[in-house]
Amino acid sequence: MPNPITPAVAAEAATHLGNLQEALQSFGLHARLLTQDDRLPRLRVINPEATTLTETISVRPRDDQWLFWWSWNAPITDVAQLATAAERIRYVLATTSPSAA
Repeated sequence: MPNPITPAVAAEAATHLGNLQEALQSFGLHARLLTQDDRLPRLRVINPEATTLTETISVRPRDDQWLFWWSWNAPITDVAQLATAAERIRYVLATTSPSAA
C-alpha cells in the first residue's frame, strides 16, 4: 500500500467500492461511501431491516491485486468477483439465511 495514499490510488479504491455499492443496493442493502483525507475510502453497509447489522468494507491491493476486505482485516474476494463479494456481504448482514427466504 502506497504511503501516503495518492489521489490515483484513492480514486481507484472509490471506483471499486462504488461498483460494490451498486451490487449491494440491488440486494436492498444501504451502502454509503466514506472518505477521509490520507485514508482509503471505505463502504459502510447497513441492512435496513435490522439496522444493527452493519459492516464497513474496505478495498486495497495485496500482491498487485485489489481485494475487498472485512472490517476484521480478512479478505472477502478480489474485485473482479463483484457478485461473490456482494453475496458474501449480504449473507453476513442477513437477518435469516438467504437460502431459507
